[in-house]
Amino acid sequence: MYQDPTTPENCPNLLQTALNAAAQPKLEHISLDQLIAGQIPALLVPKTHDIKLLDTLEAKLPGPLRKSGQVSVDDADSFIQYLSTHGDPEGTTVWMTADFSRGSVLFTGILNDHSRHDAAWRDHTVRFEPVYSEEWKRWTSKDKTAMSQTEFASFIEDNLGEIAPAEGMPTGSQILEMALTFEAAAEKRFKSATRLQSGGVSLEYVDQEDAATLARMQMFERFALGMAPFFGGQAYRIDARLKYRIREGKLALWYELIRPDRVLQDATEALAAKIRNEAGFAFYVGKPLLKP
Repeated sequence: MYQDPTTPENCPNLLQTALNAAAQPKLEHISLDQLIAGQIPALLVPKTHDIKLLDTLEAKLPGPLRKSGQVSVDDADSFIQYLSTHGDPEGTTVWMTADFSRGSVLFTGILNDHSRHDAAWRDHTVRFEPVYSEEWKRWTSKDKTAMSQTEFASFIEDNLGEIAPAEGMPTGSQILEMALTFEAAAEKRFKSATRLQSGGVSLEYVDQEDAATLARMQMFERFALGMAPFFGGQAYRIDARLKYRIREGKLALWYELIRPDRVLQDATEALAAKIRNEAGFAFYVGKPLLKP
């Protein structure tokens, strides 16, 4: 006997039949040739299900459907080479993000960035964070750090190679001699300091066992350093002020690098020019704001 499914008494049965059918999975076969051609099927599932069908299907292919991934390299040549190998003029961009006062420099290449007419995934990237030289790390780590006479002398001895000759400034051997003199006078009590016309400072100290014994040492006000901010990079001159403090008869010494951020900026701009010229892709200064 025929039953009209649209009648009210038959609607509950029709609804239950639809729900039962929806609860049963429907399987269809798709060939690898279709997958390779990019014919990925769609699957509608309830919210309570977590099915990563695309990842499962793509894993069956000889290779991924597109390039993706995050790569990190250690020098500018590797950065340029990776960009040249995988990039194309339409969809590749290079970004420089820098905070010179904090010593932060990062280059990011996006191999599948948006182009003028097409949107892209922006998930194939290469990063290059320049590695600082050991000399730069040592001198910047002690910048503005007060040291005792012995600590200062030891630091100068260990890092004498970066003290550069400059007109009107002490040589490395003179700085070393001064540092050793400070070390020899470590047990003496300093009384006063007098600024000299030559630009240096004369320190007057008294032997703790004989207050009548006076001696003087000349301290240089400035000295020059020569070092490369980045490992394997170009060396730059950077000047430093020599500072002191006498408190309760004890002498504390330190140095203050003069505008190291400008030296870092010059070194970074040289790297940026190399990347621009040799890679040849669109170059931006800023943050690419990639999704994690």
